[in-house]
Amino acid sequence: MYLGVDYYPEQWDKEWLEQDLARMVKSNINCIRIAEFAWHLMEPSADNFQFDYFRHVLDRAEHYGIKVMLGTPTATLPAWLAKAHPEVLSVDEFGIKRHFGGRRQACLNSPVYLERSDKITQQMALAYREHPAVISWQIDNELGHETSDWCYCEHCELEFQNYLAHEYQSIDDLNYRFGTVFWSQTYNDFSEVELPKPTIPAKNPGLMLAFYRFRALTITKFTGRQAKILREIVPSTQTITHNFPGDYYNKAQNFTDISEELDVVALNNYPVWGGLEQPVEYGKIAMKLDQTRGFLPGKHFWITEQLIGAQAHTIMGYLPRPGQARLWSWQAMLHGCNNLIYFRWRTATKGAEQFCYGVLDQDNQDGPRYHEMKQIFAEALEHQAEINLPINAKVALLYNPDNIYAWKIQPQSTGLDIHHEHFRLYQGFKRLNIPVDVIDIRHTLDSYSVILLPAPMLLIGPQIEKLKQFMQNGGTVISSFRAGIKDYDNAVYFNQANPWLKLANIKSYYIESLGNTRHEEIIGTEGKFSASVWRDMLEVVDSTQAQGLYRYTDEFADYFAVTESQIGSGKLIHVSTAVVEEEFWRKLAQKVANQHQLKYNETPYGVELIHRGHKRFILNHNANSVVFENYTLQPYAVIIEAI
Repeated sequence: MYLGVDYYPEQWDKEWLEQDLARMVKSNINCIRIAEFAWHLMEPSADNFQFDYFRHVLDRAEHYGIKVMLGTPTATLPAWLAKAHPEVLSVDEFGIKRHFGGRRQACLNSPVYLERSDKITQQMALAYREHPAVISWQIDNELGHETSDWCYCEHCELEFQNYLAHEYQSIDDLNYRFGTVFWSQTYNDFSEVELPKPTIPAKNPGLMLAFYRFRALTITKFTGRQAKILREIVPSTQTITHNFPGDYYNKAQNFTDISEELDVVALNNYPVWGGLEQPVEYGKIAMKLDQTRGFLPGKHFWITEQLIGAQAHTIMGYLPRPGQARLWSWQAMLHGCNNLIYFRWRTATKGAEQFCYGVLDQDNQDGPRYHEMKQIFAEALEHQAEINLPINAKVALLYNPDNIYAWKIQPQSTGLDIHHEHFRLYQGFKRLNIPVDVIDIRHTLDSYSVILLPAPMLLIGPQIEKLKQFMQNGGTVISSFRAGIKDYDNAVYFNQANPWLKLANIKSYYIESLGNTRHEEIIGTEGKFSASVWRDMLEVVDSTQAQGLYRYTDEFADYFAVTESQIGSGKLIHVSTAVVEEEFWRKLAQKVANQHQLKYNETPYGVELIHRGHKRFILNHNANSVVFENYTLQPYAVIIEAI
């Protein structure tokens, strides 16, 4: 098991290297991650490659028995490249060129940038491939982070036009599928298709979805390009990874596609960051970890940046409490991480991340975070057998990149947050501590008993057929509102009944956005609850195959909010609104778990109970003490016990 820190020896005077490595060894650190921001150091001018500095770092790391993950440095292009070829800089949607001085400001479709990225990656791999300290390569750093997944430059426009020409049979095919006759948007040639920049009042939904796919493909191709270079040079014992920034629902990226270019995936795990007054809700952190594990099903993943101190570029926020880094680290390891690296070894004194606090403060003393790290690493090594066990989930939450993009393009309600709608279905199973895999809709479903399908607005025929077969074979699907109205091109299905609702033997004529503040009441088998964000008013078409479980209580009291349908030997439970109360989802999860004889352990809110092998782990995410079984769990406590 690799346990370590992100280390930037180039940011410190050279005499600190030896002291740092010796100090790391005494701290149970056996791995460092380096070089991902050091392009200029390795190529101070065009084709003037200088690899001696990091070769010395690798030599000294090997001397101390510390292994190394090397990062290709393409996230921070050097000044000489930006000056000589300003066309490599990306452009925002308003046509303003991004300037040198930050990071991730290069266009991934720029021919010059791609050529220079290829060359530094190739030369770096040749320089370090045989070094015994190197165990892994990280491609770039947080691709798509901080809006860098979007570029509107001339290179991107040309590549987008080429992409469309490849994806559509002809310009007439594109016009038909996008409905460009509307507002006289018809094109005579692919060269007339501009990037969807700001206009009045809204952009074509079909064009926007194609642009999302194109942006996602751009990052996938860039990842694959570097992976191919590395695989042709480095030994297969050195794995290839990339570190995802983790904001999976606000990016123009297909993380499954990217992951399939890699040997193993990695996550930068920040439960809180600059400006936030409270950490992210513990269940959403768990869902993010489960989704990271699901990108390459059956494999564990790395944490390449685990928060240990307060984080900020400019605005400070919540300070992690004593013991909370340990709590978050254990949560990560129990959800599938089996190699963990803290960001960072020592807090910077210069540059934009002076207030991203690492294991050590700028005073370089052994403070509380240092001792907390040592405790975590000692515990992780003691329990690494349990950490490395597979996670066998019988429940899967499905996400569909196209569906997420479609909601981002047309949210339809001011209250719509597609990330939260995924969590809404996840949370009940989390409270029962039932393991959940979060996987792409294209993955196989054979090993699952229950499927969660959040707000599946864009749902195509093969996906519906796959889910139908799952239910006919005895599985249960829980889906939510606005389901099945859009096709592959982000167009609304025409001249046919809604294919998802038809499968459920229900229909919906009345629909309503409830916005950001309106709540309506629903009443049914487990009491009264609140509907929010959106609602479809459901009618049962065939009462022998479907029944209503909850009704609305206002003018639409004749219509259902929740139905249950028999599909073969399985069931489809459709929740046509965003039910506010967690209690509703917990009771629904309990009902379904009982039907499928899934083991569960309900715990108080904020408490996770996870079994691994012959041990169980109790995690209290609450800021207050909580009574559970015979324990009074202190704030942020982690209890490990044999069973």
